[in-house]
Amino acid sequence: MRSTNSIKDLMDTTLDSIKTTIDANTIIGDPIKAENTVVVPISKVTIGFGIGGGEYSRDCSDKKREERDLDDTNFAGGSAGAVSLQPVAFVVVENGETRLMSLDHSINMVDSILNITPKVLEKIQKLKNNESEIKDDKKC
Repeated sequence: MRSTNSIKDLMDTTLDSIKTTIDANTIIGDPIKAENTVVVPISKVTIGFGIGGGEYSRDCSDKKREERDLDDTNFAGGSAGAVSLQPVAFVVVENGETRLMSLDHSINMVDSILNITPKVLEKIQKLKNNESEIKDDKKC
């Protein structure tokens, strides 16, 4: 029972440390302003940690656990953790236009497609309108 409480204490301490290290500003950074441009950094955070422990008896004899006094045990445990912060993109707002500058080339391709799509749809719509006008002129 004591080891369960001790491991819980270790977990609470580790998670509290992680909470104070990582917040929303870590992932989406504070905007950087320069004249007519605003740059917002975006990062990926990876967290890993491990916790373990157990009880051991001060008495080295082969007494059964039930026979031992509860105060005759010690707890040994530890925890470790790691945090990795990797920048993945920047949101750039310049002259009223917003764009994503990704450090991952596959995301750049997706961003390019998203930026081009409205222009392509507009051109298709204009072509359709022109075709319908040409058909109307042929009917007359």
